[in-house]
Amino acid sequence: MIETLNKIKEGIIDILIPRKCLGCGREGSYICSACEIFLSELPLTGVPGVWEYEGIIEKAISKIKYDGCHDIINELIDKAFEKMELKLPENTVVTYVPMWPKKERQRGFNQAELIARRVGEKTGKSVVGLLKKVKDNRTQVGLSLQERQENVRGVFSIAKMTEVEPSSILLVDDVYTTGATMNECTRVLRRAGVKNVYGFTIARKLRI
Repeated sequence: MIETLNKIKEGIIDILIPRKCLGCGREGSYICSACEIFLSELPLTGVPGVWEYEGIIEKAISKIKYDGCHDIINELIDKAFEKMELKLPENTVVTYVPMWPKKERQRGFNQAELIARRVGEKTGKSVVGLLKKVKDNRTQVGLSLQERQENVRGVFSIAKMTEVEPSSILLVDDVYTTGATMNECTRVLRRAGVKNVYGFTIARKLRI
């Protein structure tokens, strides 16, 4: 029922506000086949990130976060899974980097959660909000690696665990920069008893 309503919603949006390529402006999709060749793909070596955080991908993530264009997520994740296969253990649970509750209420959504839910659909894995943010730290933008690590220390904790404690977690976020945020979330998950934590992000920023 929810999936049907979402499709109806997307259909209405497409009629009222046609999707346009973020590269050339052509109608039909956010990244057309002609502009897709300009995306900088990253080697899948275990480091999170499908594309480099630049150009069209940077524009796409900005529109998701600040313009509320959630349907871009589906398009990006679908393109990602055309290029890769996540080989995850059978009992893996998908979770995501949480936002400060007040900020999430102001924005109306957590983009990492929306990405995680689409990844869950593609992989057939359950999506559970295992983490919560207990401290409103300052933005990571403009901070050095050491400052980023200090800035996220102690800001996350376990929100809940599933009835059957998962031994493997796929941790999802939108962008991987220095890894400070995902590393801190991983530390919290492992202290809670999770043995294996894998990462997934749409993009990785190679230069900070």
